[in-house]
Amino acid sequence: MNNKYSTTTILGGGIVLFGILLLVRNIFDLNIPIFTLVLSLGLIWVGILLIKGSLKPRTDGSQTMFGESNLNFTPGQQNYSVVFGSGTINLQDLKPDQPLHLNMECTFGELKVVLNRDVEIQVNGSATFGSLVGPDLKNASFGNLFYQSPGFNPSLPGITIHGRVTFGEMRIFYL
Repeated sequence: MNNKYSTTTILGGGIVLFGILLLVRNIFDLNIPIFTLVLSLGLIWVGILLIKGSLKPRTDGSQTMFGESNLNFTPGQQNYSVVFGSGTINLQDLKPDQPLHLNMECTFGELKVVLNRDVEIQVNGSATFGSLVGPDLKNASFGNLFYQSPGFNPSLPGITIHGRVTFGEMRIFYL
């Protein structure tokens, strides 16, 4: 028996189930809450796959899904994300020679961003049912967070982090 299910198999099965439920609802004139039923079955299916270990952790250095990893800064790479997992990106050795914009996203997980105290930074972020903590330890649980180091100038070398947290936690701090 094959333990691995591809995304197309799961999606195809969901579409077939949705079609069967629509057919039964229309032929027999039954009041079936189709959307709720399909959503519930989908969540149960994903839960079973997680318990069985069929959904393997994936990481490529700039994103982590279903696991824990250290994200690696790569020049030219602007987007970093954690989904259903935990990740740390260490920017402590990064000293940009021009303004640098990074997009950090954390969904149902935890992301730690470590920065060099000597580099000027700006943090623009938002949290939805999560927690975004800036270097000054101010916290946004539902709403926006703005932090700017005292000597930050957008036209001079520095790091601007655009963070977005949904049902997770992102901490940005100096070491």
